[in-house]
Amino acid sequence: MSETMWMYLFLFLGLLGLVLINIFGNVIVSNEQDYYLLKEVTEAAMLDSVDLKAYREGVGWDGITMDNDKKDSMHCEANIPGTVRIVEEKFVESFVRRFAESVQLNKKYKIIIHDIDECPPKVSLTLIVREKFDFVGFFGNSSLEVSEQDIVNSLTGILENRTSEY
Repeated sequence: MSETMWMYLFLFLGLLGLVLINIFGNVIVSNEQDYYLLKEVTEAAMLDSVDLKAYREGVGWDGITMDNDKKDSMHCEANIPGTVRIVEEKFVESFVRRFAESVQLNKKYKIIIHDIDECPPKVSLTLIVREKFDFVGFFGNSSLEVSEQDIVNSLTGILENRTSEY
């Protein structure tokens, strides 16, 4: 009789181990995909929003000075060609479009843009993904609700200008 009980115990522990490995494996893989999606979309949106006129001719006066810049986002020197500057509105538009094209539709996403500096180009973002853990219904108790957790990924990206000077 005791050998049978040990067999049931090991069978139950094996099944429980497989369920836990499956759950945590899905969370880790999903979080990794979300992080790399955030990283790639941010980089591509920053490259899309580069102000080419400012790069070719230098940043001209566009009404932003140190006195009236409420966000402290414009710190470029005027009339110096090769200055990399991003346009904030173009970045947000490109980021949202690219991100929406690539996400999974069964999750809830919340994008928080903390800071966008136009010159030098720097962006700070946070992505909050609401994951549903519906494995609770697997155990047969329908009174338990679906568990939801927030998974947070933060990223700060800086766009550099690589010019070789001799």
